[in-house]
Amino acid sequence: MKKSNVKNKRTGSGVSSRSAYEYGSTARQLNTAQPLRRDEETEESREQRKARQKQIRRNNKINLMYTMVVASVAAVVFFICYQYLNVQAVAKANSDKIIELKSTLNSLKDDNDALESDINASIDYNALYDTAVNELGMVYPGKDQVITYNSKESEYVKQYKDVPDAN
Repeated sequence: MKKSNVKNKRTGSGVSSRSAYEYGSTARQLNTAQPLRRDEETEESREQRKARQKQIRRNNKINLMYTMVVASVAAVVFFICYQYLNVQAVAKANSDKIIELKSTLNSLKDDNDALESDINASIDYNALYDTAVNELGMVYPGKDQVITYNSKESEYVKQYKDVPDAN
């Protein structure tokens, strides 16, 4: 019969204050660790260990290269995103400037139209005709004085040479 090992409240150990005693003819076997013997390591196991270490170094180099590639790709992506945002900001600024310039153009066109109608309203065509006929001696041209001809060029005419005969 075995004595139970009860935790001692005073000492905190798992063995009672009395020594543990086992009844019977068999004594307890202690599990002891066998010492490692590196001296007896075979040549084959040394080669395997060196091969493993070499593989670990190779894997570390690959991991370093992979990390560098990922970091450089991330840097390129960041740079592209930064450039894209800059282009978007410039496009937005240009769009705002175009809207502002269109507004200015429309207001200038309105001002120009108002000034043109004021100018047209201020012209007295009867006084102009009277001055041209009475003071300057101008008359309307006769039918034999007007010559028409067909031009293959634009409607705007600059006379660099004589006008051809209509006949």
